[in-house]
Amino acid sequence: MTTKKKEIRITIIVVVLTLFFLASHDVQESVPESNFLYEQLLGVVDSLEQELAAFKERETKLLRYIRHEQYTATAYLPVDPREGRCSGLTATGALAKPYFSAAVDPTVIPLNAWIWIDGLGWWKAQDTGNAIIGKKIDLCLSEREEAMEFGVRKMRIKILK
Repeated sequence: MTTKKKEIRITIIVVVLTLFFLASHDVQESVPESNFLYEQLLGVVDSLEQELAAFKERETKLLRYIRHEQYTATAYLPVDPREGRCSGLTATGALAKPYFSAAVDPTVIPLNAWIWIDGLGWWKAQDTGNAIIGKKIDLCLSEREEAMEFGVRKMRIKILK
C-alpha cells in the first residue's frame, strides 16, 4: 500500500471513530443508563492519532533519502531470444520480473535500490545493460508488443537511496 493511501486510510478511520464517539456521547446524554464504552473508544481514537503522527514522522524522514530526477525510460523482456537474452537472470542474480525489475547504470542508481516511477509505481534496480548509461532506465515488461509500444519516454522517478 502506498504511503499516501495508508495515511488517508488512517485519517478516515480516525474521523469515523471520532464521529462514532460524538454520536454515542449524544445518545448517552439522552439515555443515561446506556452502556457505551466511551473510554475504550476514546483510547482507540487516541491510539490511531498517535499512529498517524508516527507515520507522518517516518514519511518525512524517508523523504530526506529520496532523489527526484528525470530519466529516459525504455522497456525490455526478461527472456528474449531475438535479443540474445535467454536466461532471464539479472545482474543481481535474481530472475527478472515483469513490472518489477529495472535495469540501471549502477554508477548512478545502486543495484537493489527502490525506484518510484510516476504513473508506474515501485520498481527495483536489479539489472544492468550495455546501453543503460547515465540517466537511463530499462523496465522489464512481459510482452514484446507492450515493450515496443512503450518505446522511449521521459519519466520522473524517485530513487530511494
